[in-house]
Amino acid sequence: MEKAIWVIGNDRNDILEAQRRINSTGSMRAVCLLSTAAVQRAVGLLSAEEDTSGSSPSLIIMDYQMAAAEDFFVLSLLKNQQAIASVPLFFMTEERSEALDEDCFSRGALVVLNKPFTRNGILRIERMAWQYEVTKNYEKMLQKQAGDLQAAKEIVRLNKQLQSRNELLYQVFGRYFPDKVLEVILDKPEGAVIGGEKQELTIMLCDLRGFTSLSEDLEPEAVTRLLNFYFSKMTDVITSYRGTVIEFLGDGILAVFGAPLTSKEQTADAVAAAITMQNCMSEVNAFCREQGYPALEMGIGIHRGEAFIGNVGSEKIMRYNVVGKVVNECSRIEGYSVGGQVLVSREALEDLNCPVEIHNRMSITAKGIHKPISACEVIGIGGENGCRIEQVDVDTLTAVEDWILFNLYRVEEKLVAEEPVTAQLTEFSRKRAVVKLAEPEDEEISGQLGMYVDVEVFAAGKDGRAVFNGVYAKVLEHREGELILHFTHVSRSFQRFANKVLQEEPGGAVSEQASAQMNWRG
Repeated sequence: MEKAIWVIGNDRNDILEAQRRINSTGSMRAVCLLSTAAVQRAVGLLSAEEDTSGSSPSLIIMDYQMAAAEDFFVLSLLKNQQAIASVPLFFMTEERSEALDEDCFSRGALVVLNKPFTRNGILRIERMAWQYEVTKNYEKMLQKQAGDLQAAKEIVRLNKQLQSRNELLYQVFGRYFPDKVLEVILDKPEGAVIGGEKQELTIMLCDLRGFTSLSEDLEPEAVTRLLNFYFSKMTDVITSYRGTVIEFLGDGILAVFGAPLTSKEQTADAVAAAITMQNCMSEVNAFCREQGYPALEMGIGIHRGEAFIGNVGSEKIMRYNVVGKVVNECSRIEGYSVGGQVLVSREALEDLNCPVEIHNRMSITAKGIHKPISACEVIGIGGENGCRIEQVDVDTLTAVEDWILFNLYRVEEKLVAEEPVTAQLTEFSRKRAVVKLAEPEDEEISGQLGMYVDVEVFAAGKDGRAVFNGVYAKVLEHREGELILHFTHVSRSFQRFANKVLQEEPGGAVSEQASAQMNWRG
């Protein structure tokens, strides 16, 4: 049987258009009431139990402008009728605003729709009318079975069960969506369809250094346990600064500031969150020590620009995501960072209304980017979110007496060069190395190992035997034929070499130094 939808308004064209769109579904029939008098007649029929035409409404849609012009007299009339007191109410309006929506909801509306109705709006009307009829029939059944106190208690039990199921639904979905994203999906009909909008956003990307190689030495359960602890700490920080985690990228995190939760200081929020995340790595590494894992470092990149944010995918499977050039550029910025660093683009810094403390400046070039990106290493921010990366002493370099050859293989786009650049190790610590190029005058070689280039290191002694391998580093500085390298991942053979050269025993002294060097920023 068709469900009757009362459409109340005094604009004949709007009401007839609404009627046409509602009736086109075949499952609903619009009853047009073009005046207060018409509403009073319809209510009178229901009250006198004279309605034999099946026009008892499953949903009432009222024109907000008409209702407001009459001081909501029609709304008061409907609310005082017991026969339709529980019928769901929608408001329709030409233009939406936050104040108008709040007024509609305060007057009992469940949904506010724009005129003319969109396909999603018609689906929302049909769904709500169907739910009301199901609920009404269920209530009639319960009322028929009621008659005593036990039946009333059963109704209470069913209501509690329904509430528990709704809470469970929220909790289950909440594990896959951030809270704010979940609210968009559940509270707004357009939140559950493909699409989104362009807007100015601040993007954050962070990544653990050398975690891929580290995970090869750990059992899958151990990797999962470590990642879960790391993600839990970082997610808490991001959300506390009004950010939204979009997704986990292996051992990295993509987060956005400025949507769906808006903020006038989105970039300041992102920078403060990044600094706090770096400081939280001390907790992550405390966990690593307890579990017997190596210490970890994290690099962070922050960029700002216009991006699309919304639901991306298909009608069956979709994901809340952010897409745009700014995301790709942010990935490049993050890729230039070493452990403990927060690199922020100049575009993002220009939006800040509070002071920042800058440790270093750089120009980032990469394939696919037409012009270099200017970025700064930020170690502190003032203002409301004032914080600073915890200061640590720079590790001490030790001169290496033995002749150690470093074969440096450039790593680009996950590909390792076939031919190495050779150099001699002169000074060394657990986090850095100073090497002297075998051919310092060769400009081609210098070009291969430019600033912030990643390299794989194979070390050998005079006899050609391997000293250590499986080590990765980033070039941080060129100076008079020498390179300063920052290790981004080390192997067990490297640790044994370090214990010997630095004359340290494995255990306490090493752990303390590794912890103290965690936030070294080159």
